[in-house]
Parts: sequence; structure tokens; C-alpha cells
Amino acid sequence: MDIIEVDHLTKFYGKSRGIIDVTFQVEEREIFGFIGPNGAGKTTSIRTLLGLIFPTSGSASIFGKDVVQDGPEIRRHIGYLPSEVFYYEGMKVGDLLRYAAGFYPGDHTQRIAELADYMGLDLDRKVDELSYGNKKKVGIVQGLLHRPKLLFLDEPTLGLDPLMQRKFFDLIGKENRENSVTVFFSSHILSEVQR
Repeated sequence: MDIIEVDHLTKFYGKSRGIIDVTFQVEEREIFGFIGPNGAGKTTSIRTLLGLIFPTSGSASIFGKDVVQDGPEIRRHIGYLPSEVFYYEGMKVGDLLRYAAGFYPGDHTQRIAELADYMGLDLDRKVDELSYGNKKKVGIVQGLLHRPKLLFLDEPTLGLDPLMQRKFFDLIGKENRENSVTVFFSSHILSEVQR
């Protein structure tokens, strides 16, 4: 079954090209590598699929639902790690993650603790005290805390040291195998996508 179906998706910003005529499918439980150089339209494609921006033409569906018309319903089952992460600087990491978890039904306290422990993330530190790499770890935990069916990762290893990159790839593989998470992974680094 296809989780994502994209058909001739095009996005222009005025007269500037975002993406033109993009077509692909992503199957359930697949780890889909979306590769291209910087400026190729990877982030534009992801933001269009998430319903954060609207296409100029073409169509896309996730879980069989239209990304424009059914965006709020679709987003309940999606995790997203953007290439750049920005947070409320004065908040503690734990408070920030509990706030994010409040958008999803259920108690995610244990899941947050498990993911934070795995990523080596201190929940008592303030966000403004974190390095860029540690802020990225917050984004990883935030994207996974509600056990999404589909996970979008936009240049996810940017800012992570090699050891943490390995842990990150192990975690994504585990989520794919054990929790049947479909992964959409964008990068401009071929070796990452191959891995």
C-alpha cells in the first residue's frame, strides 16, 4: 500500500521555481531516501506534503487523503524534523517536549524519557543552553514522541556528531522495524541515503 502518492506536484513562489512536476510513491513501512543538491526543492516538497504551503498544481495524498483538504487529520499521524530547529529559548527541554506532547492524545511521559535517554538529552536544561546538535536531538525526540505512522526527516543529521549520527540511524531503523514507521528521509549526502 502506498502511504504517500505525489502526482505532478508543482510549486512556484511568484515567478520563482520551488518544484516542478514531482511524481513518486512511498510504500508503507518503507525508508524512502529523497536526495538532491541544496536548492533542488526537497524542503519545498516536504512542506507541501505537510500542508504548510500549498501547491501551484498537481496533487498529493498521504494515507489516501488529500494533503490540502485533509491536512489536520493527516498531521495527527505524522512526525516531522525540519532541517533547522527553533524553540522557545527560555523553556526547559522537558517542559518543551511535554508541551509538544499535549497536541496528541494519550500520556507520552515514558516515551519522552526513553527517547531522551537514548539520545543523551538532559530534560532539565534550558533550550538556550543547548548546542545546535543538542537542539537537533530535541527535534528528533519531538518528532517521535507520539509514535507517528509516518516520519518526515529533512536533512536530519545536520549538526549531529558522527557518534550521534550512528545512534540516530539505529533509532530510525528500530522505529521502522518495531513500530512499522514509514520514513521519508531527505538529504544532499548520498552515503546517508544509501545507509
